[in-house]
Amino acid sequence: MACTISTDAYKIQKHNVDDIISNLPEGVLLHILSLLPTKDAVRTSILAKKWKQLWTYLSAFDFNFRHPRYDLDPRNQNNTENSLLDQKNKENSLLDLVGRLLQKSNRVERLCVQIFRSVIDADKVSSLISSVAKHKMQYLKLSLGHPNDKFVLPHSFPAFESLNELHLNLKFTLHIPNGIHFPKLKNLVVSDVTFANEKSVQRLFSGCPVLQELSLYDWSWENIMQISVAISTLRKLTVHFDFDCVDYDHGCTFKIDAANLISLICSCDPTIECIPVNLTSIVDADINLFPPDEVFASQCAIELLSGLSNVKSLKLANDTLECLYHTKDTLHLLPSFDNLTHLNVYSWSPENTNEVLMHILRKTPKLEVLEIPRVVLNYLDSEDLILNSVPCCFKSSLSRLSFLNFYGNEYEIQFVTFILKNAPYLEEINIHCSRRLSADMEKLDDARNQLEDVCLESCAIKFCSSYYDDESSDDEFGEDEAANSEVLPAADTL
Repeated sequence: MACTISTDAYKIQKHNVDDIISNLPEGVLLHILSLLPTKDAVRTSILAKKWKQLWTYLSAFDFNFRHPRYDLDPRNQNNTENSLLDQKNKENSLLDLVGRLLQKSNRVERLCVQIFRSVIDADKVSSLISSVAKHKMQYLKLSLGHPNDKFVLPHSFPAFESLNELHLNLKFTLHIPNGIHFPKLKNLVVSDVTFANEKSVQRLFSGCPVLQELSLYDWSWENIMQISVAISTLRKLTVHFDFDCVDYDHGCTFKIDAANLISLICSCDPTIECIPVNLTSIVDADINLFPPDEVFASQCAIELLSGLSNVKSLKLANDTLECLYHTKDTLHLLPSFDNLTHLNVYSWSPENTNEVLMHILRKTPKLEVLEIPRVVLNYLDSEDLILNSVPCCFKSSLSRLSFLNFYGNEYEIQFVTFILKNAPYLEEINIHCSRRLSADMEKLDDARNQLEDVCLESCAIKFCSSYYDDESSDDEFGEDEAANSEVLPAADTL
């Protein structure tokens, strides 16, 4: 006889099953919510009375609102305007929600609020920042505002006693008052900001007495002529300012005075003159200067590199070498990099930068590792191969060498052969083959055999597939060969 369950019993059983999760300990429920995106955690508030406020007990929140403005049809002006107004209301409602959360909860330790490319209420942002200061916040990221906004924020920028990481991406004019204080802040990221004046910038920096990492991205120099980063505790500095950040009618100065700085990444327009001061502890640097004005850019490049003479690992973009090329007569002003053991030249650019590279190599007596792009190999126009003065590091310390985008052409083989004969301490050469060479096994074997014939037993030659292939730079191949260049071997190592 079939077993049947009454309707009432079924409802009771179903209720018990549905309520299993709600009956879990609060700590377990909070752990489950912490694994969800913030928007989904907030949505659980409608499940039951017990869940209504549960999400507010979390310690980390990420409110991310991407404006769908690109989805709007500009041909329907009324709908577009109504949609924009509706979106603005939603964005300000989100700020209200965050504000209520901060007023009600005392557990918030990490907060991220991102509302992209939207016009929002500046007073709400000021109120939000003031509310954040009342919490024992450790991490705060604010990405707010629209480039057309002209608000000055905040009206009162209070002290943040517990904060150790701060990201400010505020597309407002930012005024920093006296008394700003971040006693525990170790990581500061500032991007897309227009500071009200130079004093605002300096107040922000001086209010971070234990800062270790500072990242500055694409802020406007509209109200700024000179900035000084004088932070004795700073260990890592990242600077990126593109062409849109500066007004070419006036020069800007960025002074770096950080005796304990270990790492520097600088990618910017040389119209912003970077002046290093007392960088005696520097270990690694990555320099990319895009040259708008040839002579001035060259002077800036020499001044910056001169302050990095103690560096141990250096990356140079080809644009930086181009900056130096425009004043070749002043290359003797470059310092000797007596501690440099690793040099990496990346990007592809006109071949005239190779002369600059060879000049730098002659100033690196302890260089052990060298990585250069294929374009560097092209400077072999004369019989002396411009290597009539062999860099001393080749004969005394160079142990590992990497070539990118190797085509197996005669002049490339000649260049590698020259190095093999003049670098007795070389232990390894990594040759990253172009797609064309990878597809032409006969040519690849021929290149390998020629190099192995002159290679010392103590040196290993490794042929690998190139992770970057500048097909446009090789003029020796026709369209048929170019079509074949799309063929790649199955394995990374040939």
